[in-house]
This record gives sequence, structure tokens and C-alpha cells, in this order.
Amino acid sequence: MTECYIPKNLEIGFKIFQISPFIATPIYSIAIYLLIYHSSIHAKRIRIIYFRNLTLNVVCMVAISIILCPIFYLPMYGYQSNGLFRFVDWNLALPAIFTVYCILGVVISVMDLFHYRLKAILTMNTKPRNLKIKRFVQQLIYLAYTVLVFTAVSYLGLLKIQSSQDAIKPLVFEKYHMSEVWCPRFLVADPTSWPIILAICTTIIFIISVGSVVLLCGGFTFMILISSRNDLSSFTLRAQKKFTTVLIIQAIVHVVFILGPILGIVVSVYFEISIKDGGLVYFFVEAQQGTASTLVFIFAHSVTKKILNYATNYLRILIGLQASNSMWRVSIVELRSSKSVV
Repeated sequence: MTECYIPKNLEIGFKIFQISPFIATPIYSIAIYLLIYHSSIHAKRIRIIYFRNLTLNVVCMVAISIILCPIFYLPMYGYQSNGLFRFVDWNLALPAIFTVYCILGVVISVMDLFHYRLKAILTMNTKPRNLKIKRFVQQLIYLAYTVLVFTAVSYLGLLKIQSSQDAIKPLVFEKYHMSEVWCPRFLVADPTSWPIILAICTTIIFIISVGSVVLLCGGFTFMILISSRNDLSSFTLRAQKKFTTVLIIQAIVHVVFILGPILGIVVSVYFEISIKDGGLVYFFVEAQQGTASTLVFIFAHSVTKKILNYATNYLRILIGLQASNSMWRVSIVELRSSKSVV
């Protein structure tokens, strides 16, 4: 009889995968607390964008881990949902499309963070050159959103894949001899079919357009900060550089955690590399991209640094060592009143 459930050797791994959103809840709670109570009152707009980013990260994590919970039998290009979706009689491609939309939303929210940071810097310096930069970047933003719409629409073509299952499953079984393909809720696709190729091409264009905006916004921000060093206080300059640096690190984390698994799956399919873990590692990394980025935000925050400094200094005293220097001596009052632009 064909095994249509999670293989026994992967059950524990997938159970952990499914409860991972609950494990990550404290991390997001800490980030929300820092945003509400320990962010500069002048950073209201950036806090709103950060909240949107956190929300999309949580939705993406829940969609992948709980709603979809896919299992792959690579190099077959297909999946079976073992999440909540398996109890609903909808088109089998629908949860995958919803998950992709969540990821696209995360990418756009990261781009908006960089765009807003650049606009905030431009308001401090209204030279004609900076106004040209502002208009140029704004046009790129419009282009990125246009590509986003085309990318989202292109994924709707995946809804047609289910109607071709009777024709494609015998061919896939003949090629790979994997009995899992006969599972009623296993959705398999031809990687050379037009819906797949169209989705891949539009995604590549979308990534290039958003990546260009992020790189340009980051580069222009640093360039304007350096050119404005005589007009800004040293504190403001350091704070803005720090914030932009943290954003860049967070963007890199998103890129690695989102593109890494996708590239791994594509390579496995097109080069027919067999993966025995059901795609568990790929999807766990994909689901937790927001958690990793949020950890960067938390550990870069001034409050976190002060707490760690205070705790480290306390431990040094307990074991008989002297406090390293004055920067470690942080009072409780300072912790409560600390504000950060991050």
C-alpha cells in the first residue's frame, strides 16, 4: 500500500517543524516589546513598517509550518501538504501559492524599510542631487511594485496543474519509481511546463528589481550620510549608520534564508539530486527566515546590549573578577529609559 503520510523516520522532525511557530513566539514578543516601549518617538513611521514586516514574517511562518507543512520527494517536482490544508478539499496548489504570496510580502516589506530610511535621510539634506536620487528611487519602487503584481498573477497559473495529474503521474512514476506519486493529495508538476517556467521567470525578475532597489537605497543612504557628516551631530550620524547597517544585515539574512532553500530545491530537481529528508531542512529554513531576521533586530537593539552588558558584569563580579570598564555599568534606570532608533 502506498505510504501517503509522513514517513516514520521523519515524524519527530516534522512535529518539531509544525510547533516551531510556538517556539518562536517569545522572540517576536520581545521584538514587539522593544518596538513599542524602547524605540524613539520620532521613528513612528519606521515602527509601523517594522510591525508590518514582523506580521508578514509570522504569517509566512504559520503558512509554511502549520497550514502547508509540505513534504517533498526530490527530485520529483511536487509536494504533499501535511498541514491543516489536508483537511480542506481545495485546489492542491492553493496553499503553495498563498505561501509564495506571504514570502513576496516579506521581501516587499524589507524593500520598504530601506526606502523609508533613505527618504528619512533625504529630508535632512535637500540638495538638488538628493532630490534627483529621491525621484529615481521612487520610479524604481513603482517598477518593483508593478513586477510584484505580474509575479503574483503568474503564480495563479499553478492552479491548472491539478487538472493534469492523471496524465503526468504515470510519466513521473516511470522516471523515478517513487510510489508516493500515487497519493491522492500529492501534487506533481512538470518543471518544463509553462506555469512553472513563467512563475520562475517572473520571480527572478522580481528578485532582481527588489534587490536593485535595496542595494541602491543602502548605497545612497551611506553616501548621503558621509556627505552630510558636517551637517549632522556625531550622535545622529552614528545612530543612522548603525540603523542602516542593521537593515543591511537583516536583508542579507532574508536573502540567505529565502533564496537558499529555493535554489536547493531547483538544483535538486533539474540535476536530479535525491533528498531523503522530505525537504524538511529547506522548509524549516524558509519558515524561520523572519525569526532569524528578528533576532538580528533584537541583538542589535541598545536595550539588549545594555542588558547583556549588565548581566555579564554581574557574572564577572560573582566569580570574583573586576568589572571590565565603565561601559559595563548600566543601571536599572538607564535600562528603563533607554530608547533606540533601531
